[in-house]
Amino acid sequence: MSEVIVKSAPADVDLLESIRSLMSKYPPLVSDRPAIQVTVHDGVATITGHTQTANTRRYFLNQLGSIDGLKGVNADALFDDTSIRLEVSRLIPPGVQANIKHGVVILAGEPPADLNIEALANQILQLPGVAKVVSAVGG
Repeated sequence: MSEVIVKSAPADVDLLESIRSLMSKYPPLVSDRPAIQVTVHDGVATITGHTQTANTRRYFLNQLGSIDGLKGVNADALFDDTSIRLEVSRLIPPGVQANIKHGVVILAGEPPADLNIEALANQILQLPGVAKVVSAVGG
């Protein structure tokens, strides 16, 4: 009589540990780790938060495919500061600079006299991935 071997799917907690291990082995992800949240439910990982660069985001998502037993990944709410910076640059006028760190946009510089900084901040807050806007313009 032959023996049937049944291979069970890894538990969510094991998949989560595999993802955390992956994040600890790639230096750019190590620095982004505090800004990334990961949950796993029924073998599907949900990744939210921010990476500093689009390359790090792409690398991370590509590497998730190497984790055995991971059924899927929802990364719709994983953003990168490089992409946010490009979108913010389309909104800010000359004289204003924007620095982005894990979704927080910091505005600085000397804005035009007629700039409504509150309206600009509200526009920026509407961009996907922007968590907060801090203004230090004119100061």
